[in-house]
Amino acid sequence: MTLRNIAIPRKLALAFAVLIATFSIVSLVVFANVRTLHEVAVTRDEAKLASDHADDMLNGVVEGQSAVRGYVLLGKPAFLDTYKENAAAITAAAAEFSRYAARPDQAERVRRFLAAVETWQRTKVEPTLAAFADPATREQARELAGSKQLGPMRDSIKEIQAAQQAWVDEQDAAQRHAETMVMLALALGGAIAVALAATLGMLLSRSIAQPVVAIAAVMEELAAGRHEVTLPNADRRDEIGTMARAVAVFRDAAVEKARDEQERQAVFAEVGDGLARLADADLAARFSGFPPAYAKLEQDFNAAMDAMAQVMGAVTSATNGINDGAADIRAASDDLSQRTEQQAASLEETAAAMEEITSTVRETAASAAQANRTVEAARTEAEQSAEVVERAVAAMGGIERASGEIGEIIGVIDAIAFQTNLLALNAGVEAARAGDAGKGFAVVASEVRALAQRSADAARDVKSKITAATEQVDAGVALVNEAGGALARINARVGEISGLVRTIATAADQQATGLQQVNTAVAEMDNVTQQNAAMVEEATAAARSLAVEADSLAQQVSRFKVGAAPRAASPVHQLQQRAAAGVRRIAGSRATATSDDWSGF
Repeated sequence: MTLRNIAIPRKLALAFAVLIATFSIVSLVVFANVRTLHEVAVTRDEAKLASDHADDMLNGVVEGQSAVRGYVLLGKPAFLDTYKENAAAITAAAAEFSRYAARPDQAERVRRFLAAVETWQRTKVEPTLAAFADPATREQARELAGSKQLGPMRDSIKEIQAAQQAWVDEQDAAQRHAETMVMLALALGGAIAVALAATLGMLLSRSIAQPVVAIAAVMEELAAGRHEVTLPNADRRDEIGTMARAVAVFRDAAVEKARDEQERQAVFAEVGDGLARLADADLAARFSGFPPAYAKLEQDFNAAMDAMAQVMGAVTSATNGINDGAADIRAASDDLSQRTEQQAASLEETAAAMEEITSTVRETAASAAQANRTVEAARTEAEQSAEVVERAVAAMGGIERASGEIGEIIGVIDAIAFQTNLLALNAGVEAARAGDAGKGFAVVASEVRALAQRSADAARDVKSKITAATEQVDAGVALVNEAGGALARINARVGEISGLVRTIATAADQQATGLQQVNTAVAEMDNVTQQNAAMVEEATAAARSLAVEADSLAQQVSRFKVGAAPRAASPVHQLQQRAAAGVRRIAGSRATATSDDWSGF
């Protein structure tokens, strides 16, 4: 089976399957190497943790030795506790190292390290502690604690760290190899995918696109009316072959349609000749010799021509009757138009008179309203003046109360001066009794008495002046109250005047409203009269136009060859123009009663 005979969906499915398989293989390779990278990263992290725990093991030994030295030098039990804690920490760090160390040989190195630690504790630490316990051998214990003891353990840790670093180097090499494989897989996979895509695109273009373009070119030829074309790829067993065979069916149908079109054009030419004779008012035109498919058209046309000849005869008779009726309608319309014009003139005079009366009443109402506003303004000003007087009375009352309070204060000052005078007098008497020792005090008492007397005199003077001011304020309050009463009476009179003026304004406004309603009614009557006049003019124009159309109809009917018939009179163009002018004048005069122009009507 060749590619030409495979269905287009299968071709596309096959192409996409190849691309999907390629991308799947590349994805699997990349996934495997990425997984390796992840495993290497985890292993490196565990190796780093193991190295840290190895350092913790050595640090525990060093810290333990330092604690033992501190204990034998200072004798503090806290150093001994520190040693025990570090011993436990060494064991824990060794366990954690064994947990994260991936190499099996590291377990043996850890075992040797722990054995060295145990030997150090048994041969160095315990003898040191035992010697320190005896006061006689404490100096020996200090010498033993100061000796070098950690060499074997340091060597074990170095071996462990060297092996761990070698393991890390191996993991780094594995990581670089995995990264190289990922990049290589991506590069090769991308290149293979691009090559496959280009190859599949070229094959699909040759198998699908080019045949479709060829069929499209054939279809354009058929659309242009060129039916002698050869259809390529009709022998294919895919969708392209199906399309080619379908286009072949269209081509055969187009050839058959062209044959039918030639017969139709011949019939249409015959029909055109018959219609041309009918346009020349020749009702004797008839069809004959049509193909069987158009026999019904021939019969219907001949029957229509016979019926039209009969109708033209009847129309000729009816046209004469229309002319007589149009003349009667025209005479009646002229009479009615004259009577309507007389009625419109009377209504015009009435509307003008009503408009003058309405204007006068409106002016009166406006004047009354202006007077009402003036009185209202005067009333408002009077009320404001009354409020000012009330505030003045209140202010006078405040002044009167303040004067009373000042008088009370002056009374208190007078009483204080009197008491001060008495006290000064008593002080002078006591100073006189004291003899020479009280002379200075007597002088001071005399001065205080004189000052109190002057204060009392000044207080009485101020009190008399305040009393006089209070009397003047009382007189002012009485006058202001009288002014307020006068303003209140003026305000009442202004209110009465305002009510009368408001009543006059309301009555004038009501009269203006009533006259406006009467004027509106007259305007409506005037409008109705204008409409009637317009309708009469339109009826007259219609009657005249009817007569003209009847004459024209008679002339048109006389063109047909249907036998003898009376000819209509010539069109009355002057009457038609006069009727049209009358309609335009009436239509332009439809407005309100205040702006009608009946002279134009």
